Amino acid sequence: MTTTLTRFTAWLTVLVANARARAHDEADHGEVVEKVIIVAAAAAIAIAAMAAIALAVDVKVGSIQL
Repeated sequence: MTTTLTRFTAWLTVLVANARARAHDEADHGEVVEKVIIVAAAAAIAIAAMAAIALAVDVKVGSIQL
């Protein structure tokens, strides 16, 4: 799970860096705000999906009888 979280964090960092680079190239403040909101929404959805997957895995692991 730690490896997945590390990969997700790296992916999110690259995504934000790319958005910042594109925003800097365009230099229009209205578009920057819009892109930041879109990236934040995408990150929130991704975090919620990761939490749901982690919960599902925990439930499955908890139901295993040894």
